[in-house]
Amino acid sequence: MFQKIGKYTALCGSSLLIVMAAATAQAADGQVEFTGTINDNACTINSESVKKAVDMGQVRIADFPNTVGAVATAGATPFSISLENCSGSTLKNASIKFSGQQAGTDATVLGMTGDNQVPGVGIQINDARTGNKLPLNTASNDYVLRPQSNTFDFTASYVRLVADTAASGETPGVRGIGTGKVNALASFDVTYK
Repeated sequence: MFQKIGKYTALCGSSLLIVMAAATAQAADGQVEFTGTINDNACTINSESVKKAVDMGQVRIADFPNTVGAVATAGATPFSISLENCSGSTLKNASIKFSGQQAGTDATVLGMTGDNQVPGVGIQINDARTGNKLPLNTASNDYVLRPQSNTFDFTASYVRLVADTAASGETPGVRGIGTGKVNALASFDVTYK
């Protein structure tokens, strides 16, 4: 019997050592969170196109014909939006929609934003392929996507919103366009088809 107790004691003693060894090892609970996005975009927008500044340059009031809706004769300013990493395997076309504050009742003219803006002018965006005006908040006609890179060209022009009034007798004429800084903001969305 003594031998059995001794074996039992020895067995308990080694169990105690294992329990004590396990108590000194420390564990902590944790977690891993995985996030991401899956989309159906055929391309990515080039980093230089994500936030673009278009310098419209200086024009003179004399560069505007005295007709509401007339584009400044000083010329249009070209700009482009580039897409890259285009797969084209399932989505083969894209349309671009420019959105922004409309000037008056003309859905093709972008209005000015901010304080102290020049009155009487707006910005018109045209598709450089066709020369057609692009209405705001409306998707363009489709562009065919090529594999890898695509660049879509547009132009921006100053547009007269108010005509000058002619002088009569002792009353001086009034200019429809003022002078100063011009600032307009448009966002764009690319839809793949």
